[in-house]
Amino acid sequence: MPVVKMNRIFFLFFSIIFFVTAKAQNNYTEAIKQGDDAFANGQYKTAINKYFAAEAFDPTKKDVVTGKVKLTFDKIDALRQDAIASKKDAVDALEEAQTQKKFADSALIEAQKQKELTEVALEETNKQKLLADSALKEAQIQKNKADSSFKNLQELKKTVIGAKYEGGIVFYWNDKTGKHGLIAAENDLGEFNWQQAKDTCANLSLNGYSDWRLPTDDELDALYANRNVVGGFALALYWTSTEFTEYKAFCHSFDYSIMADNYNLKTLKYHVRPVRSF
Repeated sequence: MPVVKMNRIFFLFFSIIFFVTAKAQNNYTEAIKQGDDAFANGQYKTAINKYFAAEAFDPTKKDVVTGKVKLTFDKIDALRQDAIASKKDAVDALEEAQTQKKFADSALIEAQKQKELTEVALEETNKQKLLADSALKEAQIQKNKADSSFKNLQELKKTVIGAKYEGGIVFYWNDKTGKHGLIAAENDLGEFNWQQAKDTCANLSLNGYSDWRLPTDDELDALYANRNVVGGFALALYWTSTEFTEYKAFCHSFDYSIMADNYNLKTLKYHVRPVRSF
């Protein structure tokens, strides 16, 4: 609405009120002061009434009153424009707040989804970790078994038939572990009668070992069975520690042309190959 037209409407309205309020004024100066005080306090309706009352006291001051009334209307219109602008700012702010709320709501929903997905992933990760821990534990058990087997095989390799071990050559196992068996010296000691053979073996210190002995009949049979592995044997008879009678003892031929097992007088001289146990 144009300012001039609005001013006319207010002018007619306040003209009616003027006659009611004019009686309350004593003179022009007092009315103008009351109008200015009301204007200063933001009481614009009262200020206009006081200005019109002042004009009634002194019509010659109409131009002054008209200026003050116009200033008051301008102030009212400015306040109205400020209110409109403020309302628009408030509406814009509300719309922005609503937009931000939508974004926040959407972000909250997405965050909740991500949280649920994270919890599911965490649960799955925990399951996988448990499976991995179990697999690792089982793998460790298998490794320990493999290490133990490898160690045993390494030890067994040391004592395989034909291997050089603890001062001689392995030619027999007493058990399947390969930890216990018999070792033969790599070479014959020479030819001796039966008693000399026993004593020479008993007193022998060879390759750091002093527990050598003359093999028994069974031990010499085993040594004969692996003679090619041990090596160094003569095609001749070898004494055993096994006695047949007071004057005879068992001997074993390593010559294919004569009987393998035999017993002869202890005074005869035969080859000697000492053995020891491990």
